[in-house]
Amino acid sequence: MEKVKSTLTEIPETMLTTLWAKAVESNRPNPLLRDEKAKEIIGQIDYDFSKFQKAKLSQLGCCIRAKLIDNEAREFLAQHPDAVVIQLGAGLDARYERLGRPEVTHWFDLDLKEAIDLRRRFLMETERNTYLAESMFDEDWLDKVRAYSKSPVLIILEGVLMYFPEERVRELFRNICDKLPSATILFDMLAFVFVGREKKHDMLQKMDKGVEFKWSLLNTKEMEKWNSRLHVRKEYFMSEYDEGRFPSIFHLLLRIPYFHRRFNQRIVRIEIE
Repeated sequence: MEKVKSTLTEIPETMLTTLWAKAVESNRPNPLLRDEKAKEIIGQIDYDFSKFQKAKLSQLGCCIRAKLIDNEAREFLAQHPDAVVIQLGAGLDARYERLGRPEVTHWFDLDLKEAIDLRRRFLMETERNTYLAESMFDEDWLDKVRAYSKSPVLIILEGVLMYFPEERVRELFRNICDKLPSATILFDMLAFVFVGREKKHDMLQKMDKGVEFKWSLLNTKEMEKWNSRLHVRKEYFMSEYDEGRFPSIFHLLLRIPYFHRRFNQRIVRIEIE
């Protein structure tokens, strides 16, 4: 079978790093995360994934991040099986499949057109799971979600927000607060130390020079000041969920509170009420 050549650049290209990370993890004897779709897709794309071989910390981090978000999403859907779910910046992520194709009211996967065009080559839409080719900063998707007025809403952002300046992140959360009466948002917060230091990142340094780390917060609770309806309900520090795979020196360093907050990536659950 002829491979599909990737023409992705800048931020859309980062979807290939997380695809690679999940495929590599799925080949381990006892993976943190099993993603058969990632293994299938990676073999069909004409792209030099070998350049990420030494990015072991980021590979592990991508999988811890995905697993924690998966677990939170499962918990939410167990409580709200009639939910509407939208994954922003979905890329080639197969979360809908990993969660067993849940029989939710509807599941949207949103990304820019070039990303959705590639996604449609490998992941089939269904009546219950459809794709939106638009920017997450547009408001059309919010109108589509709001149309399901009786359904609880779950919004997922994985590996997305760190690439935008704070004013754009604020804009996104402001739009959600303005348009939706309530929602639960799951997202990851970049380790604070990496803002402006993408050239030091073991994975991003191998990619297009147009990709930059622009946003993180030392204290996630600061987001509650953006809008009175935003409430931080849960926060995971990812180094606590590596199952012993980060180097021991890394764990020793993170026992110091100063480093624990600055060098840790986090998974956050915010509720809009």
